[in-house]
Amino acid sequence: MAAPPPVIYQYGDERVVFMRSRRGLFWRSLLLTCLALVPMCAAVLFFADQRQQQAELELAAAAGRGEVGIDAGAQNTHRLLLAVQTEEPEFLILRIDAPARTITLCAVPGQTLVDAPQGRTTLADCYLAAGPARAAQLLESTLGVGPDAYFAATPDTYAQMIGADTTARFDTAAALTLEERRALGYGEDNVAQLTPDSTEEFLQTLRTGMSAQDAAQLRAAVWAAYLRQNPARLTLLADAAREQSARTLTDLTAQDLYDLADTLTYLHGRSEAAIEYTVLSGAETAAGYRLDGEGTQLACTLLG
Repeated sequence: MAAPPPVIYQYGDERVVFMRSRRGLFWRSLLLTCLALVPMCAAVLFFADQRQQQAELELAAAAGRGEVGIDAGAQNTHRLLLAVQTEEPEFLILRIDAPARTITLCAVPGQTLVDAPQGRTTLADCYLAAGPARAAQLLESTLGVGPDAYFAATPDTYAQMIGADTTARFDTAAALTLEERRALGYGEDNVAQLTPDSTEEFLQTLRTGMSAQDAAQLRAAVWAAYLRQNPARLTLLADAAREQSARTLTDLTAQDLYDLADTLTYLHGRSEAAIEYTVLSGAETAAGYRLDGEGTQLACTLLG
C-alpha cells in the first residue's frame, strides 16, 4: 500500500516536510476523543457529588423530625438566660443539653458585675435600665460567650408556666442550719410543701440574712425541685412559654420553641436524665458581685 503523501509547510524561505502516518492519525484521534470525554466525565462526577450532598441534607432533616433512627431533639443543646422580674431582678443560666442528658439551672446573682461601655455595672442595673436583651449582651461581652436567647418574666408568670396545681417538697436542710430552720418554725420537720403561689413568699422568708450567692442558689434549688418532682411538666414548658408570650420578654422564635419542646420531650423519656442546680461563685464587693475564676469558668462552660 502506498504511503500517505507528505505535508509541506512553508516558513519564509524554508520548507518543512512532515510525513503522514497511520500511527499519527491514531494518536490524534485518541487525543480528540479524550478532549471530548473529559468534560463529560467531570460533569457526571459533579452532579453525582451534588446528589450525594442533597441526600445527606435530606437525611439530616429527617433525623431532626424523628423520621430516622435519631430521635427528635436528641442532638439539641439550648443555652438561655432567664430573668426574674422582681424589685431587684434575678438571673439564671439554663442549659438544656440533650446529648449529655442534663438540665442545669445555674443561679447568677443580680449584682454580678459586667463590663459596659461606660464602665462596670451590674446585671440587675443593666436590666432595669435597658431590659433583658442588653443584660444578655453585656454578659456575653464580659465572658466572651453568651446565651442563645433570653427569657424574662415575673414570678407569677413563671408560676403559671409550671402549673397552678403543681406542688413540690423542698428540704430546707439543704439551705438552712438547724437553728435557722427552728427560727422559721420548721423544727425537726425539714420539708416544706410548696405550691407555685407560695414559692415567692417562701423564698423571701428563707433568704433573710443570706449572702448574695446563697440567696441566688436557693431559687435555682427550688426550681430544680419542681422539675425533678414533676418531670411531666418538662414536655409542657415550651407550650406554656408560648401561651404566656404576652407577659414575657424574649427573643426566642417560634422555631426555637418547637426545638425546645422536642428536646424537653426527648429528655423526659430518658430515665437517666439529670436535673442539676448550681451557682456562679464569686465575692461580694462594694461595687457588686465579682465572679471568681471558678465562677467565670462555669459560666463559660454552660454557655459554650
